[in-house]
Amino acid sequence: MNDFTGTVADNRVLHINLWIFKYGTSDRTHAAALVLSLLLFATIVGVLIFGHGGDWAKEAFRWLGSSFLFVSGVALGKGGNEAAGSSGD
Repeated sequence: MNDFTGTVADNRVLHINLWIFKYGTSDRTHAAALVLSLLLFATIVGVLIFGHGGDWAKEAFRWLGSSFLFVSGVALGKGGNEAAGSSGD
């Protein structure tokens, strides 16, 4: 099993290195789903902060929330399949 959290990794497409959280992956679909879900989450937070309870904010929150659940489900499902496949080796 490869370590994608180090400073150098072969075929790594996503590397997140925060102070207490490190993550890396070589799967492009999983990486894209993670990045898109983080962007959707940031947009949801922005709507909550700057929306002021308007009708447009409620509708945007509904659409963004549904999209976030779908995309994060893809990211989690893809990560679960990756982990399950590596344990059988």
